[in-house]
Amino acid sequence: MKRIIAAVLCALLLLGAGPAVHAEEEGAPVAIADRADLLRIAEDPTGTYELTDDIDMGGEAWVPLAFSGKLDGHGHTLYNLTVTAPGPDSTMTYDGNRKEYDTVFGGLFSVVKDAHIREVNLVNAVIDVTTDQHCFLGAVAGYAEHSVIENCTVQTRSHLTLTSINAGLGGLCGFSWESEFLGCTVDAELIFTDTNKDALCEEFIGGVYSCGSGKIENCTVKTRGFSEVYGYCHNGGLVGMFKAVRDSRYQSRIYNTTIDAELSFFEITPSRRAYCLPKIGEDTLRACRMDRVYILNFKKTESRTPVPLSPEKCETPQYADAVTPGDCTHWGYTTHTCSTCGYSYADSYTPPVHQYGAAELTTKPTCTEPGEQTYTCTLCGHSYAEPVPATGHDYQETDTAPTCTVNGEKVFVCANCGDRYTEVIPALGHTPGDWTVAKAAQVNVPGEEQKVCETCGEVLERRDIPALPYIYAERLTLSAEALALHVGDAARLTVAIAPEDATDPTWTFTSSDPDVAEVSPDGTIAAHAPGTAAVIAISTDGRATAACIVTVTYTPWQWVKHYILFGWAWE
Repeated sequence: MKRIIAAVLCALLLLGAGPAVHAEEEGAPVAIADRADLLRIAEDPTGTYELTDDIDMGGEAWVPLAFSGKLDGHGHTLYNLTVTAPGPDSTMTYDGNRKEYDTVFGGLFSVVKDAHIREVNLVNAVIDVTTDQHCFLGAVAGYAEHSVIENCTVQTRSHLTLTSINAGLGGLCGFSWESEFLGCTVDAELIFTDTNKDALCEEFIGGVYSCGSGKIENCTVKTRGFSEVYGYCHNGGLVGMFKAVRDSRYQSRIYNTTIDAELSFFEITPSRRAYCLPKIGEDTLRACRMDRVYILNFKKTESRTPVPLSPEKCETPQYADAVTPGDCTHWGYTTHTCSTCGYSYADSYTPPVHQYGAAELTTKPTCTEPGEQTYTCTLCGHSYAEPVPATGHDYQETDTAPTCTVNGEKVFVCANCGDRYTEVIPALGHTPGDWTVAKAAQVNVPGEEQKVCETCGEVLERRDIPALPYIYAERLTLSAEALALHVGDAARLTVAIAPEDATDPTWTFTSSDPDVAEVSPDGTIAAHAPGTAAVIAISTDGRATAACIVTVTYTPWQWVKHYILFGWAWE
């Protein structure tokens, strides 16, 4: 068994390395990367699809889909597929007498019509259906009409238990109506259990398809069939029964195909037929052409009495499990081996996978050019490269500030590679302030005011301030128009000038007789001798005058002293 599994997995890898199919002219295929994507085929069963990755179908049981489109697997694998019931779609099948039956189907797909399925691999496709309906099972499709299944590899275990009449198991397809099976590799374990002893069952087992018509070319098929039938057996290494569609001109054939088949069965019926041959169990009209068909092994085991026929020879097998881990090129799986009879089967497949270490930078990226990093498998040395994005420039900025009239500049220099570029910072322009006095206006001399830039202080605008007119003093008013003083007294005159805004608001004092009354510049009068004097204030511009009459006399004592005591002589 392990040798068989290894052979199938090697075939899977070889097929997976085949060339990819180009997108259909009518539009790009819809990508299928996981189980959820595969389920969405039901929304458009006539569409064009492609697998972009291997998909683990394990876990929840799969409900077979109807399909009439195109599916390109590109050598990818669906593994651990489990089907436990037929799909919801049905159509008519027939038996060797062309009697028709409304039939249900199970497999990855239930009913495919006018479909093209290529380079899809199935590993550990387990189909185990119990039903009371007419039923056909096949790993790829339960029913295929005018369809092509090409370059697919299938490893499947299928078991059909039923009480109905028309039923069959095929490695690739259950019932074929003029479909084609090209370049496929099949490893199929097919078990048929008829539990209705009161109805004559029409049973079919074939390594490619179990009943119908079609072409088989360039295929490699390994079939292990087990059937318990209360009715009529039709068992073949490739086809259970070949039966062409009535009045059809389609030419079925088998070409360049190898067979390795072991078929075990009992047939309990009053009119025993027991069709069991390495190629086609029953070719009703010998109308299927065969050329270059090679039988590598054929073993037929027939019981004339109803005995249990299945790969599990023990009624209650005791299984021991052994896990074979996958590596870079081989699938991993779990082998279950009965300790009593030695039967074993494998399930729980895991795909080949590399164990890549940390990335090694093989080409350092620059500011403008991407680099490259390499991942290397620690098991086998396989490596692959991925680009490392360019780092981009790391610019450092240096600024030259603008002035009011001169542009500034931003200079950017990459710290890594020295690349540089500049950006202009526009000149700021002047910011005018308010008018201010630069030179005050004077009498008959104009002044000047100007606007200055608040930023740089440059004079932006000048204008004259008109010269001031000369305003003459028109009137002087003294604080006293007459004063009476004694010799030795002092008094002070103050002056008011009009108008107040006279250009030269100053004046001078004079005395008509300083010996009598002397006046200081600040208007202080000193009385020296008896007599009368006029103290006159004259404006500096000479336009206005004012006078104060100062009368100076002796005091009585001064008169006595001066005249009686002859003070004039000794003063």
